[in-house]
Amino acid sequence: MIDDRCRYSVLVASLLAGVMLLACSRSPETENKPPETANQPAQPGPAPAPAPKVWSLASAAAPYRGVALRTIGESLPPLEAMAKLTEKFEKSTGIEVTIEMYEHSEAVNKVMLDLNSRRGRYDFILQPHRELGRFVTNKHVLPLDRFMNDAKLRDPSFKPGEQLYQKQWKEISWYDGNVYGFPFTALTMYLWYRVDLLEDPQERAGFAAKYGREMAVPTTWQQYSDLAAWFYRPDKKFYGTAIQGKRHEALWYEWLNVLYSFGGDMLDIETGSECGPVVVNSPEAIEALEYYKGLMKYSPPDTRNYFWDDLMALMQQGKVFQVLMWNDATYAVEDAKQSKVAGKLGFAVTPQGKGGKVGQVEGWTYLIPAYSKHPEAAYLFIQWMMAFEQQLEQHLNGGASSRPDVYADPKVSEISYSQASMDTMAVARPKPTIPESPQLTEILVRELSIALAGKKTPKQALDTAAREMSQLLGSCAPLKYPVQ
Repeated sequence: MIDDRCRYSVLVASLLAGVMLLACSRSPETENKPPETANQPAQPGPAPAPAPKVWSLASAAAPYRGVALRTIGESLPPLEAMAKLTEKFEKSTGIEVTIEMYEHSEAVNKVMLDLNSRRGRYDFILQPHRELGRFVTNKHVLPLDRFMNDAKLRDPSFKPGEQLYQKQWKEISWYDGNVYGFPFTALTMYLWYRVDLLEDPQERAGFAAKYGREMAVPTTWQQYSDLAAWFYRPDKKFYGTAIQGKRHEALWYEWLNVLYSFGGDMLDIETGSECGPVVVNSPEAIEALEYYKGLMKYSPPDTRNYFWDDLMALMQQGKVFQVLMWNDATYAVEDAKQSKVAGKLGFAVTPQGKGGKVGQVEGWTYLIPAYSKHPEAAYLFIQWMMAFEQQLEQHLNGGASSRPDVYADPKVSEISYSQASMDTMAVARPKPTIPESPQLTEILVRELSIALAGKKTPKQALDTAAREMSQLLGSCAPLKYPVQ
């Protein structure tokens, strides 16, 4: 019994001694570490990612500091407003901007001469979008992809696919599915009328007595004619309307408003870059020209010598009751420093015919010539001008922005003609921008002018135009209506 207890005591003592020996052999540093990692060296963590570089205009423009850009455009309020903004860009970038301003036709002709010569006088150009097909086909202008995809140039805050009126951008600055620019102006034409006379009690009473209805803003062409007849007072040098009858692009542009609203068109197409059957001599088109010519009897006697500048002057001087005019010209007629009727005008969508409520897509577009000496610097300026701050400032001083957020700004909403601009752009239709578009315009300007002069009937004039347009365009543009 004693021997068994002794053996048990010795065994317990031995076990305790072993445990104590093991405990003493472990260092404090490794005591709490997992066995498989306790003796491995510590691994360094991943290096922190560098902070992304924030894009800035100054940084993007640094390689081009000292560059002098030259551009050209139409001498109207939108370009004058842009000229006032260039100093701000120049101070931020060190890039100088020189602007040449000319009358519409002269600006177009000077650009065409420069592009054909390939001299590269202009680093970017402002041109009516009807010229785009001709420029693209002759490789005179650069696609914008190379600039828009360049992280050094592209301002990430500018998102044209979200921030521009898409229909206007695609018609004004794209061709055949490719983007070549951004809208300098998103234009359309609508009705200007003397709201003070429309609301005059004596005028309203007299009109109601004669026509059996209240005087109101015309929504049909018959109503437009009735108002033109009522206010036709040549003995007082005051006229019910005036048309832009000069042999000039203005004549074609103005007639298109009537053509579209009567249900006609030039070509049977969906987009400006398409070719399609010639329909300019349709019954609707003939009726539109007959009506348009009939407005001459309510116009000043020399209305066949007028283009848009002349109608602007007549309205500013208070000599006409109503006209069809451009949204980018409206600023000047509402400027009290230039106009006797500022604050006395109303604006509305063009009157309707069987074609319904309709307007026309038009605009001047920024483009970079293939021969530009400084295309990257030019893109930086164009992109800068498309930003909200510059677009708002330009619009408030006579521009015609292609950004919906500009029209949504409270300052713009207060402008008397903003709603008419938005309403008309919402129903605007495209016109041809194919390479032959300038020739199509020339054909129609000539034939419309001849019809107004009485040398041909409207049908004869439009039959001639249709025949020549079909011959010019070839197999893609057959005649849809017979010609005499």
